[in-house]
Amino acid sequence: MKFALSSKYAIRTLLQLAAAGGGPVTVRDLAADAFIPEPYLAKLVPLLVRAGVVGSIRGRGGGITLARPPGEISLAEIIRITEGEAIFQECPFEVDPCPGKPDCPLASVWDPLRDELVGFLERTTVASLAGRVRGRGGNPASHRRGPRDRGEERCGSDG
Repeated sequence: MKFALSSKYAIRTLLQLAAAGGGPVTVRDLAADAFIPEPYLAKLVPLLVRAGVVGSIRGRGGGITLARPPGEISLAEIIRITEGEAIFQECPFEVDPCPGKPDCPLASVWDPLRDELVGFLERTTVASLAGRVRGRGGNPASHRRGPRDRGEERCGSDG
């Protein structure tokens, strides 16, 4: 399973909101703090509002807020919002989504693994990860401080 950029950005956004106490936080500040391009986040927020995981407050002092407690928002829910249910039927061996077929020779290998991954995403909530974000200074993307993020070459450098 490979998750889309919109899922990754939505998760970062919700983690940032939870780390900030639920909001309100402006889209500009959220984008900067979570290393998300502001125009991308501005298009993603309405989807999250329609899904009922964030709220939007207009005007002075407004911004984006969590619409529900972070302990009630799972990573699986966020991914379903951004990608749909079909993502959880992905098979690395098939072109089309597959919910699992008993006659597939790889079903006994892949289906339990997929079920475990989906279960993990269902059990993992924004609240359970928000503490880790706070421990990194409020930055959900701080683990990305690799060579690419510092402008260095990753492969083939003489340095």
